[in-house]
Amino acid sequence: MMNNVQLIGRLVSAPELSTTKTDKNFTRVTLAVNRRFKNADGDREADFISCMFWGKTAETIVSYAKKGMLISVEGEIRAYSFDGKDKERHYVTEVLGVNFQMLESRTTVARRAALAVQGTKDADMILEAEELPF
Repeated sequence: MMNNVQLIGRLVSAPELSTTKTDKNFTRVTLAVNRRFKNADGDREADFISCMFWGKTAETIVSYAKKGMLISVEGEIRAYSFDGKDKERHYVTEVLGVNFQMLESRTTVARRAALAVQGTKDADMILEAEELPF
């Protein structure tokens, strides 16, 4: 049996470090992952997948990753349920991140953010020379 998942997507928000009551560091991020095919209207939809990181990995992603950054995540799927304060059963499925990799430079992220502030369209299409596939 194997439980292994690999995702590539963009961070929906900046990661924030949290600590448990027993002083263990963790962060929970949401990754926007584009679907492979377009819908009937010709638009590409995305899935928003919750990923959790613990310990040193959590500290590293909080230190270096920014909102909108393209990253890859390697981990395993975890599913659990709990009874909420509203007396209803809640079901959660998330990725327990074991490893991550930033797939673009901080300069690219900063440049795209600056273009987005200016209102320039297609800010995602800007590539560095070393990012070109040819």
